[in-house]
Amino acid sequence: MDMILLGLNVVIPLFVIMVLGYITRRAGIINEKGIGQVNRLLFWVFLPAILFVSVYETDLRSVFDIKIILYSLIGTTVVYLLSFIIVPRLTSRRNKNGVIIQALIRGNEVYFGFPVVVTLIGAQHLGLMAIVVAFAVIMYNGYSVIALEYYKGDKVNKGRLLKNLFTNPLIIATVVSSIFVLLNIIIPKMIMSGFSLLASVASPLALFLLGASFTFSSARKYIKDIFWVTLFRLIIIPAVVVITTMAMGFSNIGIVILYVTFGVPTSVSSYSMAMELQADHELAGQLVVFTSLFSILSVFLFTILLQTLGIV
Repeated sequence: MDMILLGLNVVIPLFVIMVLGYITRRAGIINEKGIGQVNRLLFWVFLPAILFVSVYETDLRSVFDIKIILYSLIGTTVVYLLSFIIVPRLTSRRNKNGVIIQALIRGNEVYFGFPVVVTLIGAQHLGLMAIVVAFAVIMYNGYSVIALEYYKGDKVNKGRLLKNLFTNPLIIATVVSSIFVLLNIIIPKMIMSGFSLLASVASPLALFLLGASFTFSSARKYIKDIFWVTLFRLIIIPAVVVITTMAMGFSNIGIVILYVTFGVPTSVSSYSMAMELQADHELAGQLVVFTSLFSILSVFLFTILLQTLGIV
């Protein structure tokens, strides 16, 4: 019962914001052009701000478990590479492939994963979760740009791919923030307060835009993709993670953190990335919505499993 309430407490506020976005669009307050313009602002200003602040406020030196971090990075890479083999065989259109690959590797660890970690093993382990996410963010964004660019057209424009990779504001913000932390460069508190204010806007604005762009007809059109991506994202991939981490002798804390890392719903920023890079952003939005919705059930089921195994 507690885990059902946790899922509801995490997911319902997100859906309230998306519903308001949906109503706003249907009322004609914002149109397709406006959504695109605001999304550019989100992609180039607000999302980089939240990544910069998240990494900067993480104590990289005091909270460091190389085994957990390596599993996260290698595991993500394995899922990513396997996706390039599997996804094209399960989809009917090339421009959907990059969106689906991004959905499979890019999770909503901060806004969904952190509350789950607190509930399962306590707030004292959020530092380790944060450092895992800090490393993962760099990989997520790089891999996402490559996948979305690779499947954008019939031919791969290598020059454009490299340009978008090295000029991606999300990657730049994460790398710069990591350098500041590692070199112990102190940013004045008044400046960081400004960044924090920008960061606080990112998630609700992204959810609002996602709701504004949502259509039920699109859900019907993408029902097959939604079903199997949700199954892999929320059940199959995290199940493999739990099994392999137990077999490799990870601590209970490590197993929980890695389950959450791989088992949370698709990140809302994947929608903004898909729209900005001219991928199938409709599908990207549907995957965020439905993985978030069904994560209530998946987290509940995995919590029962982890309790049965004596991990939590």
